[in-house]
Amino acid sequence: MGARTTLGALSFYFLALLLAVHAQTTLKHQVLSTFVYTRYGDRTPFVLPISPTLTPLGAKQLYEAGSRVRQRYLAPESDNSTEAASISGIASYQLEYDQLSILSTDDQYVFASALAFMQGLYPPLETMFNYTYLAGESPMSNGSNLVAPLSGYQYPNINSAGSNDLNSIWTSGSDNCPMYLASTNDYYSSPAFEAVQNSTAEFYSSLQPNLLDGVFSDASVGYYDAYYIYDYLNYVSLHNATLAQQISLEQLTTAKILADDWVFALNADVDTSGSFPGDHIRAIAGRTLATRILQAFYTTINTQGTSDKMTLLFGSFEPMIAFAALAGLVSPQNAAFYNVPEPGSSFIFELYSLQAEDIDTYPDTSDIYVRFFYQNGTDPDSSLVAYPLFGLSPSQTMISLADFISGLEGFMLFNIEDWCQTCNSFSVFCPAFTDIDGGFSPSNGQSPNHRGGLSPVVAGVIGAVVTLAVAALLFAGLMLIAGVRLHRVERRRRSDLGGFKGGNKLASDQDLTLDKGGAGATVVHTEDPTYPAPVRGHERVGSWELRDQAKAEEAQGRVLNSAAIGPRRPSYEDDEMPISPYTPPVAPHNHV
Repeated sequence: MGARTTLGALSFYFLALLLAVHAQTTLKHQVLSTFVYTRYGDRTPFVLPISPTLTPLGAKQLYEAGSRVRQRYLAPESDNSTEAASISGIASYQLEYDQLSILSTDDQYVFASALAFMQGLYPPLETMFNYTYLAGESPMSNGSNLVAPLSGYQYPNINSAGSNDLNSIWTSGSDNCPMYLASTNDYYSSPAFEAVQNSTAEFYSSLQPNLLDGVFSDASVGYYDAYYIYDYLNYVSLHNATLAQQISLEQLTTAKILADDWVFALNADVDTSGSFPGDHIRAIAGRTLATRILQAFYTTINTQGTSDKMTLLFGSFEPMIAFAALAGLVSPQNAAFYNVPEPGSSFIFELYSLQAEDIDTYPDTSDIYVRFFYQNGTDPDSSLVAYPLFGLSPSQTMISLADFISGLEGFMLFNIEDWCQTCNSFSVFCPAFTDIDGGFSPSNGQSPNHRGGLSPVVAGVIGAVVTLAVAALLFAGLMLIAGVRLHRVERRRRSDLGGFKGGNKLASDQDLTLDKGGAGATVVHTEDPTYPAPVRGHERVGSWELRDQAKAEEAQGRVLNSAAIGPRRPSYEDDEMPISPYTPPVAPHNHV
């Protein structure tokens, strides 16, 4: 009993000592950077004969989304706002292009959404600030000074990428992905789909005469087009006074629930595989989004916060749904993630530090944490809410950088080659990453000109081996005759830390590495400070065009056979393209 009493007293003493030390050391909460993925705003329906475009309502939604991000992260520290969490060193009023990295798909309604968001994030200088915070003037030779048109409008540098740009996978990982297309067609032939299709046939038939006639044919009305039917009904309920009176709230709600189920079946099924077990093919868009998140934080930390203070991505809702499923956000405790995000919704990842107030240097990675926020829509009653990642308890919204990286590494893609092989994609940029002679065939992994003889690549390898063997024999002769000897030179032991690329990390890669104990991450620098512009959009999947079974068979025929699926080939300095943000965005990639 006496020993226990003594132990309890000592425990109380040490606890009191820790509390006293903590009271004397005030920790400063400092936001280092943010990553924001935002869904486009209200647009015209996909089923209309004209290309979809952003509506004025959609522009207002995205302007409001940008204003809310501004209120939290660009507000000056003197505002004393409870929601203000200014990013360290970021320009609050006049846009500085090097501090932001902005990526959009090349769809009109997405790119226009990005523009509207930026108007809210960095408003025209005269309209909002009466030029008070204009950093400089534009003097003319006649003595006058000029400012930009539209009341000092600020012109952001927004990068966009089409489907032929390798950067398109970060915002549209399911586009141009044959294995994803094949998996969606598998769903359409599944008993689960047929059951829902049959049980909802009467509901969709009831919509045809008054609401869908002339837009959808009788044959196409059904659960097969659940999302596109709701997309159209929601649009006319907002913009067509005549049709809005004919749509009951019950019909619109039912159509939305079925559309959400359809979208989730095609983007949040993490148990379905494609090329190989565990590839989460239906959630491929979430896997590529995770890669881009870590790229952004990777760059911020390795440049000590001088670049990528804010990374802004704009696209469709598929990456958001897929990421939420992979990161354990879809659960009964988080009911908000069971619905498709509203227009203007944002996923926000906040990188911040906790260190003593008297320390002004960039924090060590062991002092860096991540928080995830979800802003579902831009209605007045919507708000920014923090959620725990990776299935943690509701109170654990703060996660260490080391744990955040570890969580993402459980499902993210590590480079473009991973995406090309997982998707069996024949995108124009994939041959640069999947075969050194540019002759990769997605169907069998062999050169199309293979005739049974030695390919140039194999012949080259054999020649190199023969050359090395001859050189070894000559050197052995020198050792025997001339007495040449080799001595081992001790070098500083290379760190055995893992990190962003693990065993495939190159000597030239700048990387984050984690201690095996998970205590924190270490920054490793290179001398290449260049950073690519991240950079794409909404591709229709699952509507009437998917009834073309030839497409499905073609996609399914591109599955790698078991002989072609093997270990990842070794990395070489000249032919490996990691996800490191220091890779030029569209630089030619040559091989010999």
